[in-house]
Amino acid sequence: MTKDANTITLDDPIFGKMAYKHSWYRKQRTHWWKNAGLDVQITAHAYSGEGISDQQRAAFSEYQKIIEDVIKTSIPNVVEHIKTNYNKTYTKEEIFDALTPRNVLFMENGDWGVLFDADIDIEHGIAIYKEKGTFKVGSQDEFL
Repeated sequence: MTKDANTITLDDPIFGKMAYKHSWYRKQRTHWWKNAGLDVQITAHAYSGEGISDQQRAAFSEYQKIIEDVIKTSIPNVVEHIKTNYNKTYTKEEIFDALTPRNVLFMENGDWGVLFDADIDIEHGIAIYKEKGTFKVGSQDEFL
């Protein structure tokens, strides 16, 4: 871990180079959403002065291996969640335009989720997240 005047950084063996401001973070180019090469923030939640946990490292490794399958299998659940909670119907293809992935968040206990900006709910957004071993779709608040 290094510290300069404004930033604390570390080079984690799994996450790579991360900076700290409220949590550990870095940007990563992703191709699993519309194959568009979007930049998302990778965040390892941490309280002040704490490092990245082994559970977060395991979750990040899992994320890297399965995210494309998670997205493919979750899209029908996202469509259903939006229909049920917002009375709006999207096709599977339209979901890719209605949601924009912004952050992949790894909690200290190993739970993790993808947080999306959503046209349908600008304030709360949508999340696809793994909680206690099960993937779910809900608002970002439900995950956080």
